[in-house]
Amino acid sequence: MTSLPRPPQVPSSSPFGVFFEMARDPLAFMANAPGRGPVVRVRIGRESLVFVSEPELLHEVLLGRASELVKDRITQRLNETLGNGLLTSEGDFWRRQRKLMAPMFNRTHLTGYATTMVERTLAAGEGWASGEVREVHADMMTLTLDIIMRTVFGAELQGDEATQMGHAIEVMMESFERELRTWRRFVPKSWLVFERRKLHEARSTLDRIVGRLIAEKRAGGATGDDVVSRLLAARADDGSAMSDAQVRDEAVTMVVAGHETTALVVTFVGRLLAEHPAVRSRMHEELETVLGGRVPTLEDMPRLTFTKAVALEAMRLYPPAYIIGRQVQAPLELGGHQLLEGDQIMVCMWHLHRSARWFEEPLAFRPERWLDGLHERLPNHVYMPFGGGPRICIGQHFAMMEILLCLAALHQRWQWEALPGQSWELSPAVTLRPRHGWRAKVTARATV
Repeated sequence: MTSLPRPPQVPSSSPFGVFFEMARDPLAFMANAPGRGPVVRVRIGRESLVFVSEPELLHEVLLGRASELVKDRITQRLNETLGNGLLTSEGDFWRRQRKLMAPMFNRTHLTGYATTMVERTLAAGEGWASGEVREVHADMMTLTLDIIMRTVFGAELQGDEATQMGHAIEVMMESFERELRTWRRFVPKSWLVFERRKLHEARSTLDRIVGRLIAEKRAGGATGDDVVSRLLAARADDGSAMSDAQVRDEAVTMVVAGHETTALVVTFVGRLLAEHPAVRSRMHEELETVLGGRVPTLEDMPRLTFTKAVALEAMRLYPPAYIIGRQVQAPLELGGHQLLEGDQIMVCMWHLHRSARWFEEPLAFRPERWLDGLHERLPNHVYMPFGGGPRICIGQHFAMMEILLCLAALHQRWQWEALPGQSWELSPAVTLRPRHGWRAKVTARATV
């Protein structure tokens, strides 16, 4: 092992390594740095980041050697707000939780949520006026939060709790990005008194609201079909149940990760369709043919092939989960190179999804590319909107069902026209999101 070379390093004369280059334009950096070789190392201060982009090596990182790696250092800090849920937990505890929760996300259990998803989507549009200008990302965040509260908790939020939860999530996202892209990355957490206080307040907000909902479920016997009721009723092999604190961590993780990513996909689709009217017309034709003017249902999903292709293409160009990381626990060999304890392995979907090696005209919005079996022809771990390996998103089937049903219900009745002069700057924080939102004119469509 000691005779193996370290991965080739992107040169930098700064004591901060490539930090300023990466902070200035992280997406451009992530699009280019991994393309310099199958295993490429960069330095950010004392941190060593290793970008991996070869499918065989990605398979090794995400699957073959998954038990030897843990989540990267930055992701681990999410536990300050999310707690010890599936996203941040490790080892035997993670395996126990994953096994307990997997049945809750199989296709049989998920089918019961389809009606709720469509009903809430239709309800969201009832307050819109044809011709008005709306902040689409904010609308989609409100919609998907409503859906996930009803499916995860089987309940509605009270008063201004939706606003409070939204604010708490925004605080977490903004804090995460500041830690990635500013001087905060290099100082002890104990120095960040104001930042810690804001995160503590955000967590307290989530604890209070989610705690109330869990207590109500517990008091009512937890007999519903929602996810929290199933979490409370779940039993491990030894007969033990989850504590309320662990149910809280899993529920908060699902709320934060689940509604944010779906809202982003639906927002990105809206913008892409506004920019590509021919694609939008083709999708509208499919909706009219398949639905005939009626409300979409779960049974319609297999026939919405072009709508699904639009969603897959939006997630290729704008993957909400744009990068994932793993931390090396003990020295190991990867691709003929030595990785050391503490190295941060980065798997960048932003780079992979936009690579000319795998996709013809990689920067073009071409949903039709997914209609001829491309998904089956691609190597494993090249197209990964939900991650890969044993830690692939447990809610991927839930998310795809929600995305397709929301898109069908929304675009059957409405279309969006982009306003000129808007910035489309993207903010790579926990997820990839439009920094300034997206305002568009919403127009009612005549349905069959």
